[in-house]
Amino acid sequence: MPGLFVISLDFELHWGVRDHTSVEAYRDNLLGVRKVVPALLELFARRDVAATWATVGFLFAETKKHLERHFPRLLPTYRNARMSPYEAMHEVGEDEAHDPFHFAPSLLRQIAKTPRQEIGTHTFSHYYCLEPGQTPEQFEADLEAATKISADYGEACQSIVFPRNQLDEPYLEVLRRRSVRAFRSNGKHW
Repeated sequence: MPGLFVISLDFELHWGVRDHTSVEAYRDNLLGVRKVVPALLELFARRDVAATWATVGFLFAETKKHLERHFPRLLPTYRNARMSPYEAMHEVGEDEAHDPFHFAPSLLRQIAKTPRQEIGTHTFSHYYCLEPGQTPEQFEADLEAATKISADYGEACQSIVFPRNQLDEPYLEVLRRRSVRAFRSNGKHW
């Protein structure tokens, strides 16, 4: 069988670094995403390149209220509360126009309409599967929320990138139940 070249991009904005970097410290990089995504999409379309955009579910929300309506029934109970984005909702603006660091529905619409681009999941809340205190049930509730909020952007997410590559074997069964067909992680190597 011939090999495959896969492009998988983590699309997370501040949600991917919020536990260790402030918006102020990372501002230029976060705003740069708004230029890079359209440029990549144009390049990928011109060159007929397929890519998967592993997207944090929070980015799909049109408003803060919309985001809060999609919160999962079970939130992660990390021992270190700083790891939970739910503890930082007071820092989030009202919508993409007022907070381009935590919302991205306009960019997701561009991705969805570009040929050969797949929107995958990077979980709803940038969920840490190896962080002490959380459970597989909470992870499954998080994936369910990701599926619901992304429903207007095409097919249900069939691939996942585990945030920080935190893969724990019991979570693979959760993926099977949720019909996720592919995941990216760090492979075992010497």
